[in-house]
Amino acid sequence: MKKVIQIPSNEAYLKEVNAYIEEILKLKKLSNSMLGYINLSICESIYNAIYHGNKQDINKKVTITIEFENDLLFVEVADEGDGYNYKNQPDPTKEENIKKEGGRGLFIIKHLVDEVNFKNNGSVIQLKFKLDREHQFL
Repeated sequence: MKKVIQIPSNEAYLKEVNAYIEEILKLKKLSNSMLGYINLSICESIYNAIYHGNKQDINKKVTITIEFENDLLFVEVADEGDGYNYKNQPDPTKEENIKKEGGRGLFIIKHLVDEVNFKNNGSVIQLKFKLDREHQFL
């Protein structure tokens, strides 16, 4: 099963996408914690695409692709921005970064997802979840 959703770069659409994702995931009869991890990771990826990728330009779209393959869930979030240097993100757990407002989203995603990949200079993030196991945060 493969679903593609496209939304304008406005966080008002996050609630709608969140509800849609929950509806799809409930079909897989996952635990509440697994649902939470997956939804948080996807929503954080969408938020990053809206704010950092598309710079909240309502004329630019965010495309979310959700695909199941046996006990695997693949999610791709693509924005229309120029990308960014995803390899050089500061560690938000280090003393000098603890009080900074930003920089935690990608850290959280990387710790909740089984595999994270970037394409198109960072304007596309690919998430892979193994649905047959529970995730441990950090």
